[in-house]
Amino acid sequence: MFSESDRDEFIDNYLDELNENIERLDGAVLTLKKDPENEDALNLLLRALHTVKGSSRMLKFNHVEAVVHGLENVFKGIREKRYALSRPLIQLVFISTDHLRSAAGKIRAEKDDDLPGGGLLAVYEKVCASEPFSLEGLRPAVEPRQPVGSDSTAGSGTSRNGSRIVQYETIRVKLSRMERIISQFNTLVLNQFQLKKEWGAIDELETEFRELMAADPGQAGTPAHRKQQTGCLKRIRGIRKNFTSAIDLLERSTLAVQDEIYSLRMLPMSLILSPLEKMVAELSLSLDKEIDFSINGGDLLLDKLVLEKLNDPLIHLVRNAIDHGLESPDSRRRKGKPAAGTLRIDCCSEGGNIIVRLTDDGRGINYGKIREKAMAQNPLQADEIRAMEPAALNSFIFSPSFSTTDAVRDLSGRGMGLDIVRHNIEQVKGRITLESMPDAGTTFILSLPLSLATVEGFFVSAGGEKFLIPSNFIHEIAIVDESQRMTILDRWAVKLHGKVVPVYPLAAVLDRSWEEEPGDRIFVVVVESMGEMVGIRVDAVVQFASLIYKPLPRGLSGLGLLQGIVFDDNYNIVSILYIPEVMRRFKSIRDIETRRKFSADRREYKRVLVVDDSYSAREIQRSILELENYTVETAADGIEGLDRLKEQRFHLIITDIKMPRMDGLTFVENLRRDDGNRGTPVIVVSSVDDPDTRRQFMEKGANGFIVKSEFDRGNLIQEVKALIG
Repeated sequence: MFSESDRDEFIDNYLDELNENIERLDGAVLTLKKDPENEDALNLLLRALHTVKGSSRMLKFNHVEAVVHGLENVFKGIREKRYALSRPLIQLVFISTDHLRSAAGKIRAEKDDDLPGGGLLAVYEKVCASEPFSLEGLRPAVEPRQPVGSDSTAGSGTSRNGSRIVQYETIRVKLSRMERIISQFNTLVLNQFQLKKEWGAIDELETEFRELMAADPGQAGTPAHRKQQTGCLKRIRGIRKNFTSAIDLLERSTLAVQDEIYSLRMLPMSLILSPLEKMVAELSLSLDKEIDFSINGGDLLLDKLVLEKLNDPLIHLVRNAIDHGLESPDSRRRKGKPAAGTLRIDCCSEGGNIIVRLTDDGRGINYGKIREKAMAQNPLQADEIRAMEPAALNSFIFSPSFSTTDAVRDLSGRGMGLDIVRHNIEQVKGRITLESMPDAGTTFILSLPLSLATVEGFFVSAGGEKFLIPSNFIHEIAIVDESQRMTILDRWAVKLHGKVVPVYPLAAVLDRSWEEEPGDRIFVVVVESMGEMVGIRVDAVVQFASLIYKPLPRGLSGLGLLQGIVFDDNYNIVSILYIPEVMRRFKSIRDIETRRKFSADRREYKRVLVVDDSYSAREIQRSILELENYTVETAADGIEGLDRLKEQRFHLIITDIKMPRMDGLTFVENLRRDDGNRGTPVIVVSSVDDPDTRRQFMEKGANGFIVKSEFDRGNLIQEVKALIG
């Protein structure tokens, strides 16, 4: 019998074993679903249940023991041919394994497995007695916890759909990998000793040189003196050579250790891919569809931080493909297709990135419906949307609340799935593209960085500054001449490989002075995201580089145009451009307007006054607004704000509420008494989230109210543009 302290020591190992056996159960049932006579799969399943039952009994996890014992009896009945493995029984197993995951999560959090599960046990008894049973109400009371994978020793959070979320706190490391790190670290230590030795030689040389300089003037120029000088020079050359060699070796060793340490954060993609097999099986049963599902490349390693963000997008894309893409068996037969639809996930490594392709052979994307819905939602852009190529319409389906489904169902119709896909992939600085043909299917292509620790790309210059464009967004780099340039709908474009690509100057969205200069060579970086291609005109493409990535400081992390920084060869800070946001900015700008607006001698900015006693808040709002090409002045309180308003006119005023000397409400009251500012729009940005306070400001003449807890770049810019354009 275990004491409580002894029991606690065994819980981690128990949970590792429990979760491994839950995975075996799901895998064995999926095998039996395809091949009900597979004795090996049935025996594996029964062994897994028996193992869990025994270890649960030892540690007094009585609920888990009862569940696996009941499930064991169910499959003994199948082995004894008393009944067959049916669709409801497969669903019962999936419900049971979800229930066991919930129990595992409760054990990790609370050291007990006390979950309501009487309904499950009653159903097991009915199955064993060959009586009718229902699966209604059997979903876990607690959402199933993420099982601990083979590379982890910690649990994680929950998922809305019961699928696994990878949020590991610790990671198992192979002994061979640790030995490599230790060996390389030992090399670093030896390099250090070598450099210390050479430093000692420099000290000795310095002493000898001083003696040489202090020699009797009468000795200067003598053979002995010249010999001593020559000896010093030889030793200097030798030390320089040894130092150069040691520094080179130190650099190589440091980079090798760095790579190994970064690799510790790499996990196999199978951790999030394998659970999709169960999900596909469950959905195919519930939707009465036949699906041939396969996964290739699950052994590829990916940064843990990227893997976490990839989980939800894959779930949504798979659900979308099953619900929207793959037809029913009858519909497929009428089209001359096999009754079973094909759904495939292929993963590979290309050019330093992981490429994930999710392909179905279903009905394809209905671009006619997308065009119709997009025009209805954006009536002012109807003519432009009507003229768009199908690939250009892809960006709409990734927009929030965009859905072509008329009715809301359990799996679709809310317009959120692909927005979540876009959001998560953009968070890890990945790229999404898609290809679709009517009745031939759809392929979503996700291009992801192997690691968030490094970034590869091309340095470019624009407006007198240097930027990095990540290579995973670059389709090609072209040098075109003036004769290749054309104008379409007031926009510049070039024709590359038979495709017309719109071109925009990078300086147009970077608040940089830019003048069009005639020339024979135009540098164009063609970038791609969500199926769209855009050419970015830059002054020059400098070089390719692979560098250490550093995220933006916390106060600037909301600036959408930039995703981080790197250091170039001269240790200068270089901003990394976030291409999806750059492309979004370009889409709202016509090229002729751009040339006028960003001409060095004709800038037409609107002026905004930001009044806030917090320096950080003022600077964050200034940065956001200046990136949108507004001219911004700031003030620390209401009195200073009124002084600014006496000096010049502003198109918009943004104010905080709680400030020294003069608060926001008094400031707004004073504004509205002034004829010159009676009609100037005012937005209140404050930490105060109170309906009465909001009402008071609106009554005094405020035009907008943003709570700081909900503040982000998007809602601020949306409010500003709504008021002053």
